[in-house]
Amino acid sequence: MTTVFQITSRPILILSKCIGLIDISYIVEPTGLLVYNINSTCHVFLEIIRMIVLTICTFVYFKQFDQDVHIIQIIHIIQFWIVIIAARLSTIQIIKFINGIIEFDRKIKTLSKNLIIPQRLWKKKHWDITYISILAYFILFKFFQFYLLHPKIENIQILVHHAFFSSPYLMDYVVTISSCFFLQNIYVRFQMLNDIWKCLPADLVTVSNQWTYNEIVGAMENTRLLHSELCELLKMFTLGYGPLLLCFFTSSFICMLLSFYFFINIRSIIVIQSTKTDLSRIISLIVHVQIVMFLMSVTIFVSMINVKRLEIISYLRSYRISNLHLDIKRQIKMFMSQISACGSDQISAYGFFDINLNLVTTIIVLLISGIITLIQMKNHPLMLQLNNDTKSYLDKIYNEI
Repeated sequence: MTTVFQITSRPILILSKCIGLIDISYIVEPTGLLVYNINSTCHVFLEIIRMIVLTICTFVYFKQFDQDVHIIQIIHIIQFWIVIIAARLSTIQIIKFINGIIEFDRKIKTLSKNLIIPQRLWKKKHWDITYISILAYFILFKFFQFYLLHPKIENIQILVHHAFFSSPYLMDYVVTISSCFFLQNIYVRFQMLNDIWKCLPADLVTVSNQWTYNEIVGAMENTRLLHSELCELLKMFTLGYGPLLLCFFTSSFICMLLSFYFFINIRSIIVIQSTKTDLSRIISLIVHVQIVMFLMSVTIFVSMINVKRLEIISYLRSYRISNLHLDIKRQIKMFMSQISACGSDQISAYGFFDINLNLVTTIIVLLISGIITLIQMKNHPLMLQLNNDTKSYLDKIYNEI
């Protein structure tokens, strides 16, 4: 039977396959799980075509200004391809994570079928509205940006530049949407476990014609095991999406650092004709606000998961263990030990740094110190060369092509 997660995750999987984050050869089998189709030559052919298309787009962008190669071009290309490479290296973990959620839903459905718990999962129409809204915003913003800066389509190079390698970056959208989708689903499932725990009788004592000791112990054990399984899924998410988030956070930080430096030192991020200067500043401001929103969205979802994951501790500590049945007491002690062991496991950018609200402060401090350092080095020959190359690069984008 197809679950809500399987239905709502289809657009994410299609988008990830199109952009190159997941191998096209992974298909959905009748059981609902994703498996690698080794017998289909069609999927292999599509995979090769996709990589060829992305390579050609990169080559077209590289040759956009004849033989001149600027550092911004290099940063854009590295940012684009490193995310794809990181995703392909961790594809197996991503697939295990997705299949793990599907299997988890089947187990929790069996546990909760006799309990009355609120429906936490977003319905398909809610996700459809979200997908359509984000896609419409991206297309309209790209069109608005392209039309104002390039009223005429002179060659394919301009289209390639704005589609893949100009901000707002398509890859940032894909990584953010997919990460937030899976994080939201993990958050909801932790919330469902907390709802199941609330259904247990007060003080964990038997209730006539409702709860027996065996039923209470069975429900507690199943909840504990599902909680442990969700914590394992978080580890799989870190292994699968950790490299992508590392590339995303790092590239976003570098982009903001250089942009703020150019804005302060050159007085304008984009050096173009005076009639377009104010407009370019507004577009640049919107792009950077968007980057901040993307970073905050991922960080907030992770922080919400950490809160829900540890919320059940408050329930466990509220019981008087000395008055409980021996088997129930054992389950509570095992649950407390399990949560303590899992509490140190945080969602991270592949182990380089933990993703939580403290990261926001760290990014702000690093941005300020980085900008101050760059400004102090503005007369250094390397920085002067960077300024000149950047001005030349941006002038060619908005005035010559």
